[in-house]
Amino acid sequence: MAPEYLRKGVNTFPFSAIVGNGRAKGALVCALSFSEKVSMLICGPRGSGKSVLARSIPCICDDRDLVEIPLNATEDQIFGGMDIEDTIRDGRKRPSRSILSRSHDNILLMENINLFPQHIVHQILNVVETGTDVVEREGISEERECSTVFIATMDAEEGGISEHILDRFDICVFMERIEDEGLRTAIVERRLAFESDPRSFIVGYSSMDSGIAESIRNARSKSRFTRVPEGYCNAISDVCNSLNVAGHRGDISMMNTSCVLAALDGRDSANLDDLKEAAAICLEHRRNDAVDEAPPQEPPHEPPPEPQSDDDPSDGSPDDGSTGEHEQPELPETREETPEELRLPPPPDSTGADEEVFSIGDTYRVIDYMSGERRPSHAERGGRHKGAVARDRTGRCVGYRLPNGRVEDVALVPSIRIAAPYQAVRDHSRLALVLERNDLREKVREKRQGRDILFMVDGSGSIGAQKRMVAVKGAILSMLKDAYQKRDSIGMAVFRMDRAEEVLPLTRSILKAYHVLAEIPTGGRTPITHALIKGHEILKGCESRDSRPVMVILTDGRSNVSFTRGVKPVDEMLGTARALAESGIRFIVIDTETGRPRFGLALELCRALDGTYLKLEDLNAEHIERSVRSVIDQ
Repeated sequence: MAPEYLRKGVNTFPFSAIVGNGRAKGALVCALSFSEKVSMLICGPRGSGKSVLARSIPCICDDRDLVEIPLNATEDQIFGGMDIEDTIRDGRKRPSRSILSRSHDNILLMENINLFPQHIVHQILNVVETGTDVVEREGISEERECSTVFIATMDAEEGGISEHILDRFDICVFMERIEDEGLRTAIVERRLAFESDPRSFIVGYSSMDSGIAESIRNARSKSRFTRVPEGYCNAISDVCNSLNVAGHRGDISMMNTSCVLAALDGRDSANLDDLKEAAAICLEHRRNDAVDEAPPQEPPHEPPPEPQSDDDPSDGSPDDGSTGEHEQPELPETREETPEELRLPPPPDSTGADEEVFSIGDTYRVIDYMSGERRPSHAERGGRHKGAVARDRTGRCVGYRLPNGRVEDVALVPSIRIAAPYQAVRDHSRLALVLERNDLREKVREKRQGRDILFMVDGSGSIGAQKRMVAVKGAILSMLKDAYQKRDSIGMAVFRMDRAEEVLPLTRSILKAYHVLAEIPTGGRTPITHALIKGHEILKGCESRDSRPVMVILTDGRSNVSFTRGVKPVDEMLGTARALAESGIRFIVIDTETGRPRFGLALELCRALDGTYLKLEDLNAEHIERSVRSVIDQ
């Protein structure tokens, strides 16, 4: 017999047919078994099966509907607003039926939550926690009951979410890519069977799904009467303290989840196994094992330092650097074992007869070294840049505003909404709808504001002196990580000997940049003029109306190779820099000079480029903070 959801026209992959990821499946069953409002986040890389798992909910929860929030949904559609049709017809403002109102006593699904504006996510979580949707907009004031189970998914490689939002989820599971050959074969076989005959495939797993659905219904009615034995609250608090869990949401979620797990097992009280399982799915995203990390805003694992080797040369060539997808996710560390695909492998050694390859120094949190042009707000701490308001009709519409003069880009729906209450008293003269000038609003469009950043690295022998290249590589890797978090495209070029060479075309892969950085050799002369010309060739096509490409030059400024025969290298360098100052590229010069005497040529280069000047040591925000604290203490 066909299941109920199939008769309703829902044609989804059965829950019981999903291969692997037992913890994520168990956590979803647990979330659906709550008798009251609960929120769950499913994290995982692309291809791990997040969407398949989330969309299989109707298979095991046939007494509730699955209501989805589309990625392009507006605030009016999600939370409610004015019903335009009823308002035009009656001349009175009437509330519309929102997505949240449809999710009452049902299940609310939000895929790719990290791609939604954070204020919308905050409002949805407020509604889930309070069970009430309060609508206060456009003259509509209404309070609606909204008791729902909130399920969200995210791929951290596409961008993270703030720690506060992450903490507000009661349950969070991390799905992993399946590498086992046998399991991968089973996945392909089941998918082919489903696509060839979906109805028969669904019916074949319907009995197992029905059994899970019955367990969920029984646990939902029983969980409110399940209790945690005396003394277990102390154990829960001890576990949360040992994992440095901030706040009390983790304690409460762990206690409630252990009760639901006991109800699923048909017991009236939770036991130690329930507590262990609840800790795994309620505290993993809240744990804070390292003081210097702030997941999920930054990649969690530091690349291991490269061991310097003189007797084990390798001819490993750098990656071709073609623009790829993110290869380092922003998820917090999940368990004692780090999944293999999240680890950065050690870089290959590369040595030569007349050159030296230095290891990568320690990384650190860098200052906002582009603060002269970009000042990120508090909302941007999660990673990506806040979108820039577009000056033309391109970009995504994010709102509307009162026009200032002529209306260039009419926001039709807001204009109709504003005019709707007055239609009953206006002279229509055969018109279905009458809009006056005061009703008109124009669209506010937003473009994604990512940057193209080219790191121009001095690989000459003067940088290799006194092992300066170790610190330079550490600084570069720190800046690369910062650019990765802000969704910038990064490239790298090296100048040494008698030329400048692009070693990494613009990409968004920090892993590729790490391997290239590890292999950069040091030695030879300093052709800075060549570097400026090469950098301009790479970035000259990247300028747009909303952002400028950035060239970050790490050098001591001691140019000693001329581009044109017979011209003094330093004079040629400064002349070329002045010519490029108005090229549309923003220049940042990181002075790597150390020791005595100091020539200050990097500062002169920066002035000629009309750029931003920093010393290498100034990049380390943690070092600066420690220095300031020591002065204050004294």
